[in-house]
Amino acid sequence: MCIRLTGISTPLGGISWEYVKKRNRLELSFIFPNRKINVFISSICGVEKYDKVRRKLKKAIEATQLAKVYIFEEEEASTLTAGDHYIFALEDSDICIFLIDNADGITPGVQKEIDTVNRYNKKALYYFCDETSKEKTALEQSLKGARFAKSKTVHCFEELSQKGANGLIEDIVNVYHYYCDGKIVLNPSDTDEIQREDVVGTEKYQLLTIPKSTLKNVDRCKDCILQFALGRSRRKISDKSERTGEFDDWGVQIFQVLFEGKSIKQFNVAMYLEELKNQQDSNYFQVVQTRWQAIQAYFSGDIEKCVDHLETALNEAKELKEPSWIINDILIDLRNQHWTRCTARNEFSEPSAQTELTESNETLYYPVLDRLHDSLHRKYIEGLYKQKTDSPYSVTIGNNWEQYGEMLASVLIAAMYNGSLTHILLIYEEIKDFIFYLCCKEDDWNIRLNLYKLAIFAGKEKEIKGIQNSYPDVLNKMTADSALSIIEFCSNHPIKHERFSSQLLAFGAIGYFLSDENFKYYEEFIVSEITTWLNDEKHVISVGQNVFRCLSGVALRMSQNTLSDICCQFIDKHYSRWYTDLFKFIANHIDLRRMDDESAKKLIEHINIIFENENERAQINYESKFLYVLRKQNPLLTNKMDKKVATYFPKYYEGIYRLETTEDEKRDMPVFVRGYVERIKENNKKQGKGGVYFTAGIREIATLRNILLEEDQVIDSATMDELITTVSETLTSKESIAIKLDAIELLICICIKYPADYARNSNVYEKNNY
Repeated sequence: MCIRLTGISTPLGGISWEYVKKRNRLELSFIFPNRKINVFISSICGVEKYDKVRRKLKKAIEATQLAKVYIFEEEEASTLTAGDHYIFALEDSDICIFLIDNADGITPGVQKEIDTVNRYNKKALYYFCDETSKEKTALEQSLKGARFAKSKTVHCFEELSQKGANGLIEDIVNVYHYYCDGKIVLNPSDTDEIQREDVVGTEKYQLLTIPKSTLKNVDRCKDCILQFALGRSRRKISDKSERTGEFDDWGVQIFQVLFEGKSIKQFNVAMYLEELKNQQDSNYFQVVQTRWQAIQAYFSGDIEKCVDHLETALNEAKELKEPSWIINDILIDLRNQHWTRCTARNEFSEPSAQTELTESNETLYYPVLDRLHDSLHRKYIEGLYKQKTDSPYSVTIGNNWEQYGEMLASVLIAAMYNGSLTHILLIYEEIKDFIFYLCCKEDDWNIRLNLYKLAIFAGKEKEIKGIQNSYPDVLNKMTADSALSIIEFCSNHPIKHERFSSQLLAFGAIGYFLSDENFKYYEEFIVSEITTWLNDEKHVISVGQNVFRCLSGVALRMSQNTLSDICCQFIDKHYSRWYTDLFKFIANHIDLRRMDDESAKKLIEHINIIFENENERAQINYESKFLYVLRKQNPLLTNKMDKKVATYFPKYYEGIYRLETTEDEKRDMPVFVRGYVERIKENNKKQGKGGVYFTAGIREIATLRNILLEEDQVIDSATMDELITTVSETLTSKESIAIKLDAIELLICICIKYPADYARNSNVYEKNNY
């Protein structure tokens, strides 16, 4: 073997050599992959510093032989337009590297590339430079959070080329490492698509590319929200400049549609869409435009057209391959309005949109809006936590709600920007949550009034009652003008049946506080609408549940003749669905003695008709109190009804009905007392036996107390002795505390009203040690 000395290294004396014969040389060759990664570099074009960095980055990446890099300026001439050329290249790429200088911001061209990356769910590396400007771009801020792709900020513009190449190689190595480690797995369909399950979660998140100025310059919309929430106008800081813009004005206008009764016709949808067109790419704008047609139809009260437009928008989004979160958002709109339409049609069917959402493998997520919601709720928790843990001796002077108002305004404008009907309507709930937070922090009646107003508007009776109980001063301080503002606010519902349901609840809740003039106006309106609803063969059934809730709230201020007539109309129409509510209303709010004889006679005749129909008669079993209430009010007029009760409900007739209506108390009351005593004995024996405890539907001891409190009530000594003994034993039985309290009250009643009987049974008290 022949070698030739080629050099000596110092200071250690190493040597180097080469083989003399060429055939014996060791030949080293590079291994090139058969398939390379397509990389797209996105940045401002035509500016020397960017072009220079792009070329360096391309050279560094391609030197690895792992990737092929596209930069627009180095491509050959093409028959394609310049825009199509780089967009098609981006669509075909595997990954995009964004190079952004904070000082230059994001140009429309780069923004279009960001939109394309989001639309096609392309992987992306984001590099930002803060060498000359430390203010972060809206894009960088939107990438914050564990759910989003990690970005990198460099402090020298020249570093972008080297950092970009290093980042790409590191990402390739990390993905392969996570794949080998089992953190990244092939999807179930056995394709080559990788699901980054353990790395970034089970979803692929897309960014919502709304310009920063759109979400930040919202002072006018913010002021509208805060003025409504606080229930008063706000003082502005004179030296603070107002941050506003075109979309801020549009936000104010849609707020007026939602909260101030402004017609959607006054909100110029066409002009708003022209403004949007300048901000969105053509494909996405096409979808948003159709969604706004649905919004316009909804606020015009046309739910049929609204659903039709949403179905069109869904098809467009799928055909244009919009990101999954956009498709899911349209599906949510479609599902919700499908249910609204079903309610209006008195139908029930599972919407295909809900089926599609259920079968989707992706968790629902909405870029920007979800982050805004999370930020708001986190601030609520922080505020309540601080309030709870602060020293009780500390005093807070003043509050600044600007941040809350700004975030709420941004939520509304972001929903408008994407044409999301559901999120536009959710602003009611978002503002209600904020007002509840204010109620926890502030002792302000105006704020509580607005919370009550929004609860009534939402049509949730349980929530209405809850606010009345939690904040009793809401009603204690209610004025005629405040009451009027609540019922007028309900007119903001664009869908007719929802509006009427809300007005019914409002009239029932605050009708007593209206001025005479306004009460008369709304009484006539409500009664007329109820009559129209009753006579409409296609009436919306869901409205019926609120009719008697409404009338119960204002019964003392309405004519008994009017109330009786409405009851008769329900019976005329055989609307047995609401008979339980009807019977309960009659028992609590109808008085035959306070109405005309003709109206009273008409009502009793209608009730007698119910007895002749087996199915309708069966409804009496669920609420029968009204029968003995009417009987006690006018025995003469109800003789025929009395006989029908005896015929069709003999057990009830001999029980509670006779107890309440008997005309011979000396004969009947001792019988009832003995009967209740026997029941109490049985309960004392059974309660707790074998570890079984129960609660009776009737409070026998309380009933006995009411009987004994009646004037001129005479009970024989034997019955009274047995009563005292049995009730005394209840105190040492295994009965509940409530029953034992009833027993104590009954013994006190006997002690006061029947002292002789009480004294005669003193041995019973000594025996039981009390």
